[in-house]
Formats: sequence, C-alpha cells, structure tokens
Amino acid sequence: MRAPHLFTDLALLHPLIPWDPDTQPGLDGARVLVTAGERDPICPAPLTRSFVGWLSAQGAKVDTLWHPGGHEIAQPEVQALAGFLADTPKPA
Repeated sequence: MRAPHLFTDLALLHPLIPWDPDTQPGLDGARVLVTAGERDPICPAPLTRSFVGWLSAQGAKVDTLWHPGGHEIAQPEVQALAGFLADTPKPA
C-alpha cells in the first residue's frame, strides 16, 4: 500500500489487513479483485468488508466475489481470477 506505483491491478484472495491503512491516493483507478469466504475464520468477513471499503475510498475500481465457505479457495474464485487476468491490459 505504500508503493502503489508498482502495480496497476491487484487480485487479492482472502486478504487480511488487520489495521487501518493510511490514505493512499496512488490507488485511484487501480483495478482490484477481492475474493473471500463469508465464514472465513482466518480473514473474517467484517475485516475484509472494511478493507474493500477502504480500497473503494481510495478510488480503486473494486470487484468482489464472496462464497459461503471459509478460507478455502472455491471454484467461483478461480473463475473470477481467470476473468480478471484475461481483462488485464498487456504491456506494450
């Protein structure tokens, strides 16, 4: 989060950010995919939702995908990731 110039796209599967990050205007316009499980005991849904809200507040274009399970990677997440990567602009 301190060096947003290093990336343009982020795919975050079950991210755990247990603190409140500082404001980061450098994320404005970044594409972000966040996937998570509603019953994830490692990355609790309220923390993930808070992080998604923070990303959106920074101007990031956030897509989220939730599944009803826990910390396991579910097939819909794999499909969402594949779609996200397929839509990623290729370097010139």
